[in-house]
Amino acid sequence: MKAVFIVYNQALTERVAALLEKTNTRGFTQWQDVMGRGTKTGEPHMGTHTWPAMNSAILSVVDPEKAERLLREVEELNKTAEAQGVRAFTWDVAEMVG
Repeated sequence: MKAVFIVYNQALTERVAALLEKTNTRGFTQWQDVMGRGTKTGEPHMGTHTWPAMNSAILSVVDPEKAERLLREVEELNKTAEAQGVRAFTWDVAEMVG
């Protein structure tokens, strides 16, 4: 199994939800009001007067094939929404309960 962690500007919430629906990704955990700054470009998302934007994040544990599809979908979304910002990261899940 793979953990897929997606961090995105809250302005992209509906588009990320559509991406999860499109890939039939049912199980996930979502965090709202996530602060941060990207490593390459873009403005910080800190929820302050100076940097008002905020991020959300989603974590989903899926099979490797679905993880690859999610990454491709996030990559395509980022091409059309680069100014807002969306990133995805994966890692192996060694064990799972439940």
